[in-house]
Parts: sequence; structure tokens; C-alpha cells
Amino acid sequence: MKTEKTFTDDHQVNLKTEIENDLVEQFKRRAARKINRQTRIPGFRPGKAPYNMVLSYVGEAQIFHEAVDLLVEDVYPKILDAEEIKPWGPGSLNNISDGDPLVLEFTVPLQPYAELKGIESLDKKYELESVSDQEVEDFVTTLRRKYASIVPQDTPAVEGNLIYMTVEAVDKNAKPDEDGIIIKSSPQQAIIPTLEEDRPSEWPFNGFARSFIGKNEGDTFSLEHQYPEDGNFEDFDGKTVVFNINLQSVKTLQLPEIDEEFLKEIGGFATREEFYESVRKNLNEKRKEEYDDAYYLGLIDQLRQESVLKYPPQMLEEEEESVLHRIEHDLEHRNLNLDLYLKLRKLDRDQFIAEEVKPTAKNRIERSLVMQAISDTYGVKVEDKDLEAEISAIVNSLFMSGELAEVQKSLGSKNFSETVSMQAANQAFEKAIRKQLRALADPEEVIEIKTDEEREASVEESAKEEAETTEEEPAKE
Repeated sequence: MKTEKTFTDDHQVNLKTEIENDLVEQFKRRAARKINRQTRIPGFRPGKAPYNMVLSYVGEAQIFHEAVDLLVEDVYPKILDAEEIKPWGPGSLNNISDGDPLVLEFTVPLQPYAELKGIESLDKKYELESVSDQEVEDFVTTLRRKYASIVPQDTPAVEGNLIYMTVEAVDKNAKPDEDGIIIKSSPQQAIIPTLEEDRPSEWPFNGFARSFIGKNEGDTFSLEHQYPEDGNFEDFDGKTVVFNINLQSVKTLQLPEIDEEFLKEIGGFATREEFYESVRKNLNEKRKEEYDDAYYLGLIDQLRQESVLKYPPQMLEEEEESVLHRIEHDLEHRNLNLDLYLKLRKLDRDQFIAEEVKPTAKNRIERSLVMQAISDTYGVKVEDKDLEAEISAIVNSLFMSGELAEVQKSLGSKNFSETVSMQAANQAFEKAIRKQLRALADPEEVIEIKTDEEREASVEESAKEEAETTEEEPAKE
């Protein structure tokens, strides 16, 4: 067999292989025997008709078609081995030239490739700040509001009040023949925040609730706001919106005292100090998780921009399907399906896939390639103790949430163990990669990760030093 290779820009290879006539004839006869066993030919028992009779009965075309199927099944792996090609997935037979010789043309997706670049330019201090006393107090205040008593008041609204209203949103610049109403008059409620409680994502715009300060129950007024083209609220994007408001009532939130009864109700805390310490710990953990995600993702994306990453289009298509499946799964838990979700967002399926699914899939693939390249380059490995710790954390989280028994039942014992082990391995691997990234970007803060050989040498050196020290120590009386 003679094969011509042509590598393509999308990380595939086109193979053009010539097949000798003798080999083609061998597979024609093999195909005829197969057809003979499966077809009743008059005058012969199954499988006993001679080649010429089979050829005459079913025709050249059918034998040739069956022969090519058998031939491809046999020679395709041999072609890959001979040409030292490592495919990412199944190739495709694009063309068959029935001539002298027979020519088979394949397209084969190649294994993804990553060449790390830009490691030397990684320089980013790890500067995680602890939550402040004020942030703890703000969280406690928010929590107390959930347990507050609501009391009507007949004085103007002030910070901390709960306000009830109806709101109508109108496009100020709507054309005369258009219905300018964006949102029909509907009931809304809000708590008037302090200046320190800035909420950039506040509906319908930041500072809306504070506009009610000084207003009285029964007041009607309008607020106007100009929205950017790409804001947080799609219905308002690029529009000047007038909000017509009727303030229906103003109420005071009487916050509960942080006493024994309150501490017991929110989590069985014994003391105020224990409660505050728990709040601080949870807030710090959440901040660390958010900071770490942004910090390490930033480093990976920096490497991603500079590195050489190659992967076939089939890999991206498969990842797109995975992303779409996860979205549909998440929507099911919200009692939505994809069609309704897209309708609510005023998107068609192709637009949604092009603008959101495909970029997400691309990000996931390329970040994964960078992480694997870091692992290969620096010999990053997951220690058994780290894997066991992740498994324990996952199981404990399911237990604390009350979902352990349900998940075990739905997956079955074997699948549950495999799923937890896989998730734990992924999490442990990501943490090991993060540790290596931090060692590269902020080396003063992290102990350098050692290879297996370096670890063994270090253990041997320590043992040697300990033995020498023992020999030098004078005997104690």
C-alpha cells in the first residue's frame, strides 16, 4: 500500500491510499463468501455457491461495496500504524476511486496538541484579602432581616425600610405606532439600602430603591434611566426607560435581637461569638473560592493566549454537545426546557449555539489542554492522600445537604463510587495544577512542587542526615 498524507489547518490529516489489485481481488472473494452465507442462491446450499455464481446472482456492484467495507475495516488501522498517526477519534472515508489501482481517501482527526508558551511572563501576586468586620456585620444584618417583623409606618421612607409599590416601565423613545410599554404595571417590593450596601445588579437599576427616601405612602412619581446597549437587563438595553411608580406602603423592619433564641433558630449556636466566627469563616471561604477561580483562570487564560493549541473540529463538536446537554439538564431542574428558555430570551437555537454554547465549549477544551500541558511539563501528580481527601469532602457535602441517600439510590452503588471517584480525581488534579500555577506566578509564596525523583532524593537525603546526626550524638548517661 502506498499512502499520501496531507495535513490540514484544522488539525486533521487527509490520507490517500492506493490498494494493490491482488488485495482488492482477495477482499472481493471474501465479500462473495460472506454474501453467499447470507443469501439463498437457487440450486445451492447457503455458502456453497461458487464465486462466479454469486457474482452473477447479486452483481459486481454489491460484491464491490461489501469488499470495500471489509477492506477498510482491515487496512485502516494498518495505514494509521504505518504512517504513525494517532487519531483523536474515528476517521471518515471520503472517496473511493475504483480504478487501477483502487484509491481510498480518508480524513482523520488528530490528537489535540498543546505547546506551552509564556510561562516566563507569568507574574501575578496572590493577594487574597480577608473579609472585614463591616462585611461580617452587613451579612448579619441581611440575615436578621430575613427573620424581621414587618411593621407599617406613616412617616416618610428611610434607609432600611421595606417598600411596596407598583411599577410600569415605558420606552421613552418608542415610535408612535409602537407599544412603548416594556413592563405592564405590576407589584414590586424592595428594601432601601444604605450607601455602603451598593448593589450594581439592583433591579431595575443601581440606586432605584434609594430614590424612595423621603417619599410617603400613596405617592406617585416617575424615574427615568438610560441603559447601555449591553447591560444586565436585556429588555432595557439601549433604551431610555421611564418608570411610573405608585408607592403603596412603607414598612419598618424590626430586626430580631441576637439573643439565645435567635442563635438557636439560625443554627444552634451557643454564643454570639461562635455565630460571628461561623459567619466570618463562611464568608472567607466563599471569598477564597471566588478569588481562586478568578486568579487561576486568569493565569490559564494568559497561557492560553500565548500557547500553541491545536484540536480537530470533531472535538469541539463533541464538547458543544456536552455543554448543551448540561444546559438542558440544569433547565430541567428549573422546570424549563430549552425551547421555552430560548423563547423567553428571544433567541433561536442556531444563534444560541453560535454565541454561547460554542464559545463555552472552546474555552473548556483550550483550558483543559493548557492544564494538561502544565501537568506534562512539570510532572504534576495527584497524591493518594489528596484524592482521598476530595472523595471524603464530596461524600460529606452530599451527607450534609441530605442528598447522599437519594444520589446513591439513583446512581446505584457501583456508578455512585465511580462518579464520586472521577469527580474527586478531577478536583484533586485541578488543585494540583493550581498549586503549580501559583508556584510559577508567585513563587515566593509557594513551596516548589518536586518531581518524583526529586522527592525520592529528598527523602534519601533526610534519612542520611538523620543517620549521621544520630552517630554524632554523645551517649546519654
